Amino acid sequence: MTAETGWERVRRLRNHEQVLAQIQDKILDGELRIGAKLPSERELVEILGVSRTSVREALRALEAMGVIDAQAGSGRDSGSVVSGRSSEALGNLLRLHVALAEISLGELIEIRVQLEGPAAAGAAQHSTADDIARLRELNDGMRARSLPSDQFNELDAEFHVSIAKTSGNALAATLMQALRAAVKSEMVAAFTLLDDWRAVADQLVDEHEGIIAAIEARDRVRASRLVEEHIRRFYEEHVARGDRAAAPGTGAG
Repeated sequence: MTAETGWERVRRLRNHEQVLAQIQDKILDGELRIGAKLPSERELVEILGVSRTSVREALRALEAMGVIDAQAGSGRDSGSVVSGRSSEALGNLLRLHVALAEISLGELIEIRVQLEGPAAAGAAQHSTADDIARLRELNDGMRARSLPSDQFNELDAEFHVSIAKTSGNALAATLMQALRAAVKSEMVAAFTLLDDWRAVADQLVDEHEGIIAAIEARDRVRASRLVEEHIRRFYEEHVARGDRAAAPGTGAG
């Protein structure tokens, strides 16, 4: 921006950025939804009047963002399909942000509480018998004595994401899934530091039972409170001590 005119110079977009912008606009406008197939590379080249290199760069960028599943080639079955993997990409971006911005353990705890407390309250309001059955199935799976700690964490993450899904708030579920993906390795690492991880796991599973019961009873206040206590207790008792507190994002629950 110049002081004399107050105008800024127009930034010249590269061809692949213009291709990227057009595809994004069609998704935002609702013209392209999950499962929709994009034109083939050859068709995009002809339609947009750009090089195949530009088209491929745009498709690679969208695939990295989890927006599409790219299928290279020029045959009838080429083209790319709009996918539903955006939360996976969001998790990767969030993980980088947590590391680069040096997000503290306390900040991560608070954002989880702020997301999961209301989600549990929403689940208590909107849950069905099938939702409750699914939560119990996941929790029962976590009781298996032969279950490795990394698989326990997979089920634990799915349990908490399922609560968010049950709340009826799709954005909360997406953010929860991204958040859990972002701290997955730290959560697994936290369990390796425990003297008796199975005993801690059993405590978490018992706390899950109370959360499920509150959701089933339609008790919004209790469901929200139990989830908040559940998250904070694990961090305070098993993570936020000694050297463990120096690892942002570490924890489970």
